[in-house]
Amino acid sequence: MTNLFLPSRYDERVYRLALGLEPRDAVRAQRIARPLEVTLDGAPIGEENAAGDLFGLDRATVGLRRVATRSGGRFALLTTDHGAAGPDIALRLHDRRRCFVSRRIRYPVPIDPTVRAPRVREPFVFPGAAYDVSETATGLRGRVVWGPLPDQTPVRWARIEATVDGASVGRAHGDDRGEFLLLLEPAAGGIGDLRVPLTARVTVFAPPAPPIPSDPILARRDPLWDLPLEVLTGLGDPDDVSTGERLPAGYVSTASSTRVVTFEPGRLGSEEPTFVLLP
Repeated sequence: MTNLFLPSRYDERVYRLALGLEPRDAVRAQRIARPLEVTLDGAPIGEENAAGDLFGLDRATVGLRRVATRSGGRFALLTTDHGAAGPDIALRLHDRRRCFVSRRIRYPVPIDPTVRAPRVREPFVFPGAAYDVSETATGLRGRVVWGPLPDQTPVRWARIEATVDGASVGRAHGDDRGEFLLLLEPAAGGIGDLRVPLTARVTVFAPPAPPIPSDPILARRDPLWDLPLEVLTGLGDPDDVSTGERLPAGYVSTASSTRVVTFEPGRLGSEEPTFVLLP
């Protein structure tokens, strides 16, 4: 076999990057100190035991191929890795500690490893219920449910956005329990004197109706069965998927999913009434 870089008297092995990941905290825009679990997307395997877990394994990723982690919270898939040859790679980003909300993203990857193209992505992950946040942050802990059902079924994987005068000042991702942590940007109060009270329009985006599993057995095994797969289509497209700016396909807002919320600067509120969506 002909060497690419070294004289033929040397043995040569070349590793090429198919896709590199550097997950970032959506609030702090920094690399994440606590490691995430990143795997190729797919259907997890295994059955629950009586306690509801898999003997310490994570039901969302058990049996799935893990992406090798590098120093500093980076992940790398090589072209020699199974399933990493292109033209695209679907991944799961999951945090069993619930510091961050899980995501599923599919990125385009050129089949030819010599093609110069974006191969490093910086997907944002958004605060979960256990996110390390100061109680003096400006924001709210909220919940979204389907109504008018009496049991108030949680709206899984909702998206939430706060706007002031039409400009976005904060985004959040809801989890599988319908809970979300929305933190406003420092500039939400505008320039100059601090607005008191600070009001923002909060809008919840979700599917038009609760999803119905096509395979109930798989849905019981996979906690992320209905987590939307977000797709970046073109190699040269602006990557508004990684930043969470683009909504998943089919997500909509309704008159019942938006309201004006009063925030107290320097306080993390939790008294806001539950958002009730009408399917």
